[in-house]
Amino acid sequence: MPESLRAQLQEIGLLPAEAQVYLALVRNGALSGSRVAAIAGVPRSSAYLTLNSLHEKGLIEGGAGNGSRFSVVAPDKALPALVLQAKEAMVAREDLALHLGQELAGLVEPSETAPDNLVQVIRSRRGVAERYERLQLEAQKSNEVFVKAPFFVAPGNPAQEQAGTRGVKVRAVYEKAVLSSPSVKPYLAEWIARGEEVRIFDGKLPHKLAIFDRRRALVHLSMPGDQMRTLLIQHPELAISLGIAFDSVWSRSKPYQPSSSVARSRRTKNRKPSL
Repeated sequence: MPESLRAQLQEIGLLPAEAQVYLALVRNGALSGSRVAAIAGVPRSSAYLTLNSLHEKGLIEGGAGNGSRFSVVAPDKALPALVLQAKEAMVAREDLALHLGQELAGLVEPSETAPDNLVQVIRSRRGVAERYERLQLEAQKSNEVFVKAPFFVAPGNPAQEQAGTRGVKVRAVYEKAVLSSPSVKPYLAEWIARGEEVRIFDGKLPHKLAIFDRRRALVHLSMPGDQMRTLLIQHPELAISLGIAFDSVWSRSKPYQPSSSVARSRRTKNRKPSL
């Protein structure tokens, strides 16, 4: 149980040392800084730094001066407030990034795209995941996807939800084989409810594919062994050609017909796996 509580506290934003000291106060009531250090098993100097950090986050309270005792603010109030503050800070950073990006974009000297950058090779799962999220956020109108294993990221794709709020339309062709995958099955009803158009291909899709606004695309290629090769294509004419291929597969795929059990299994705020 202690390890589980520490892990959950870290998930909502506490550092490992903060979680450890916080739990010491939760279990033992008001304590001096030296007692916190002894119970939590951390150096005394580190304990005071951690206590100050928890105090700034509004999770504990304590008097000033030597010998003061620290105690937790009611966790059922303080922990949700901590998460709310983090959300508000994130929204503020997103707004700042948007305005700053627009301002800096106006300062960039226009230049032609270098031919060497029209097709780039991405060799890591993390690189593919990061680029996929970025392209979704930058899309203006559409995202068209071939969905097949392997999934490079754990389920969770807030970028698509954010894009959807801006009116970006998603069409996805799924290999029939992935419908039972734990990366797809629990979430499919919710994605459809958010507006994703889904069709099922009864066979093997040629490769993983994502096309954005018919201008850019990610194409994953199968390679011998465990090698990773995903192409980032930033050539509009080639992206249009891939879009024509997508349309062909889309027309030969069947509209998704959810069973009643799947229709009842929607999970609010679940996210979608990436390429």
